[in-house]
Amino acid sequence: MVKSFSTIRKDEISSLISSIRSTKGSPVNMTEKIFWFTNSVTCSAAFGKMFKDRDEFIKLLKDILILASGFYVTDLFPSWKLLHKLSGAESRLMNVHKKIDEIMEDILKEHLENKANRNKRIGDQLGGEDLVDVLLNLMEDAELECPITNDHIKAVILVSLGCFIS
Repeated sequence: MVKSFSTIRKDEISSLISSIRSTKGSPVNMTEKIFWFTNSVTCSAAFGKMFKDRDEFIKLLKDILILASGFYVTDLFPSWKLLHKLSGAESRLMNVHKKIDEIMEDILKEHLENKANRNKRIGDQLGGEDLVDVLLNLMEDAELECPITNDHIKAVILVSLGCFIS
């Protein structure tokens, strides 16, 4: 599976080098460049080359990490339900979750449509399937003890991407 993503890595490295070369001697924020390289490779491997909402998706994952790692008064008094409503953290987290879920549903729908139509996406020209395709193939396997659902696929991908973004 790792070898199947070698073309993605090569393409993204080429893009990274071109980006650095285009600065023509100006200072380069390598932390930012490496961050975007890592996330580009990860998102391309997970969703395919044509992941149109990648930047928004990464921003939303960062928002979740910030919200989940922040300190709130409700952490001191978890049984005081009124504080949960007043802080607004829970509603902000739910809004971000809803947006991420919509993006993930669109990605799954697109992959299922492509599979049903047997159309090849640009990402498939890389010589293999992306992570979503592999998980969708597993979902169709009737011999699994625990059937896989769309929610399972979304969870696996979010955890995988969350590890790289944090």
